[in-house]
Amino acid sequence: MPASSTTDLLSPAELAYLHSSLSSDPPIRPDARLATDFRPFSAETDVLPNTMGSAHVGFADGREAVVGVRAEVERTTSVPGSIVGGKPGQDVDMAGTEDEKNKTQGVSMGKGSWVSLSLTLPGLRDDDASLVFLEEMLREVLVAPASSTTSTEGSAAGSYPLPLLSMATHLALRNTRIPRLKSEGEEDPLADDDWEASVHLYTKSGKTRSLAGGVPPVTLLVMVAGDNVLFDPSGTELSVADGVFAVSITRLQAESSDEVRVLAVRMLETSARDTFRGVARNDGVNEWDIVPGVWRPKVGGVKRGTYMRVVKDVLGSVGKEVIGSLEAFVIQAG
Repeated sequence: MPASSTTDLLSPAELAYLHSSLSSDPPIRPDARLATDFRPFSAETDVLPNTMGSAHVGFADGREAVVGVRAEVERTTSVPGSIVGGKPGQDVDMAGTEDEKNKTQGVSMGKGSWVSLSLTLPGLRDDDASLVFLEEMLREVLVAPASSTTSTEGSAAGSYPLPLLSMATHLALRNTRIPRLKSEGEEDPLADDDWEASVHLYTKSGKTRSLAGGVPPVTLLVMVAGDNVLFDPSGTELSVADGVFAVSITRLQAESSDEVRVLAVRMLETSARDTFRGVARNDGVNEWDIVPGVWRPKVGGVKRGTYMRVVKDVLGSVGKEVIGSLEAFVIQAG
């Protein structure tokens, strides 16, 4: 039975027509968007009280997310590995390339265990498996080493709220300010109570001071239909996807708009496999034969060339446009 929570209940004929439209050259999308076009959304920052940073993002289909950021001071319990170049596995290396590591020698780095993330979705329990998966998927790209190689892992369906949550988290982190420390060296931590003297966790522009380099990661949802790569697919389009990717990107240097890096690529289970399969009218056709005009969900993964094209499109122009568009919200808020 198809999962009504993840797919639209379309007939096999409708699914076949939609898939042929999306896999044509150029692709014909139901809302007339181009392959790299995103649906409109609204965003605002500084919406929650008693937080160091917050953001609200609403999509055109009515979905919305509110994210608040709180920070706590934790005393370092171990000295080894607290400096870049320390023992492996002690710290999270956010330096990136070897040249960037050499420039940041002697700078203290953080640990992945310092970052915690919790989500609340209507209709889901706090211990729901899909909710726990979403929390960890958002958290892992925040603490992932910038120099790590791109990884591909399989994931269960139900991760489609990820772009909404990722954009809201990105804007909230860009809006986060941390109190300036007045203490130095081995003195007990003492923060300045003047909020105007606080420091942005991430840069708002190339001239402002920040504690973390670059920008927070953003996760994009990408689907494949035939030989076409489509960005920001709708729920209807996902019901005929041959493959679904969650691509996490970042920009290491806020003042360099050309440096976009892929942190991770995950393959998500497509909801097309939960749809009804069409049946050919010819009784002599084998059940698994591909018949033009008859809907049959794709079995197996995607070609390596398609996977490479997804990464190339993200690094080429789409990633720059997404981060640049989110930058506009941050500048306007400032």
